[in-house]
Amino acid sequence: MEALHMLKNRLARLRAGRIDPRSDEILQRLLARIRASHTLDDLILDGFPGLGELSDERALQYWEGKVHRVSRHVLREDDLAPDTLVLAQALLSSGGGDMPWDDNSSQKLVGQSFRILAVQLPFVLLEPASRAFSNGEPVSLDVRRLTLIRCSPEFFDAQRGIPRSHPPADGLAGRAELPF
Repeated sequence: MEALHMLKNRLARLRAGRIDPRSDEILQRLLARIRASHTLDDLILDGFPGLGELSDERALQYWEGKVHRVSRHVLREDDLAPDTLVLAQALLSSGGGDMPWDDNSSQKLVGQSFRILAVQLPFVLLEPASRAFSNGEPVSLDVRRLTLIRCSPEFFDAQRGIPRSHPPADGLAGRAELPF
């Protein structure tokens, strides 16, 4: 009940114009949870009334994680298996900076592709495609705070820096030119 009171207070202050949602930690967490609950397609098709128009009860549902993602592309816990290639679509921010990389962690994570190394729910051990991400070390993330979608091998290889080989236009793939 304390969470509902806290959210009602923040939303009332927002509606009265006495608080900036970009500078309030509680509202930032609420925004992150709303983002994690929707895909861009959901928002375009169904719309979103905006934080100032959001009812207190609906805000509490987002806060407690009761609004679920509806995208058919989002992987569920039972879809996760070792050697699956995945792409981080969204991250529910903790607000506490408890990630192994500290500045703008969600912006660095979103759009990164990974290979699943192991699954121990609610955690998944991920090998990043990009060696620059987390110094090439595997990262362990809580899948309750992470939205994953399938990743194509081409996208994974591109982030890894492996050039994609294209067959020659004349159809002579695999022929080496002789030096004479």
